[in-house]
Amino acid sequence: MRRIVILLCMLTAALDAAGQAVPFLTIRMDAGEQAFGGAHVASRNLLPLSDNIFEAGLGKTLWQTGGINYNLTNILARVRIVENLTAGIEYTSNNMGEMTLYSDNGQPMGTFQPGEMMAALRLSYSPSKKLNLNAAGKIIRSSLTDDHTGRCYAADLGAVYRINNAFAAGLAIENLGGKINYGYGAYPLPTTCKAGIDGTVKLKDKHAVEFAADGGFMPAGSALLASLGTGYVYNDMFSVRCGAHICTKDTVLPSYFSAGIYFKSTNFDIGAAWLSAANTYSISARLKL
Repeated sequence: MRRIVILLCMLTAALDAAGQAVPFLTIRMDAGEQAFGGAHVASRNLLPLSDNIFEAGLGKTLWQTGGINYNLTNILARVRIVENLTAGIEYTSNNMGEMTLYSDNGQPMGTFQPGEMMAALRLSYSPSKKLNLNAAGKIIRSSLTDDHTGRCYAADLGAVYRINNAFAAGLAIENLGGKINYGYGAYPLPTTCKAGIDGTVKLKDKHAVEFAADGGFMPAGSALLASLGTGYVYNDMFSVRCGAHICTKDTVLPSYFSAGIYFKSTNFDIGAAWLSAANTYSISARLKL
């Protein structure tokens, strides 16, 4: 029993250090956005579908393989309801890896696998040609042990303003909700308030430069956040990207550099990214019909 208590204390200490629960919600599951240092507030991925009626995506991230070692899987599907309205569902699971439980005399008592999940309904709506609104309702579950499991609800709210075909600006409040209670205490969600920009500058012929930047604040951890990324684009299809993410408190979210590649076409996108945050790797793909 003592070993079980020790395991719980270790996980609780990690929560206390971060000042919040379920930090996996702050991790971008799109490898293209990760390669930009996580900048995403004005991303085209938040806009209603215009050229396609349906898209489905799959993402896999091994977060900090040299540290906390999250194994994240993400599934996303969106469908165009009418011309200016898109609805979607999303599911993300976070597998923390199996832990062995021992008795006081050192005998194995079985294993336990802490884990987390998020399921969401997402909506994107364009009330005008330039203004785009997006929202999501989320169900979140986090399990530290069989007897210490918490559940809560949260919401994302955002707006993207298309300045022209090449540039956009955005605002977002993410993971807005109550605290998650594990039975021994309640911890706040990683709520963030952000503003960002996204753009592409055409050079000559088939060459261009793209960039994205976000800045914001996380109240629960009293931390300032900033993400900045840029990349070279060839033929509006293939890009090589790099970026950086800065957080004033590493216990809330680590600072890191990022690099990746991204390919997009009429019917599918695929990307891969590496983050310097204790060796994080990500790949994502999206089918568009």
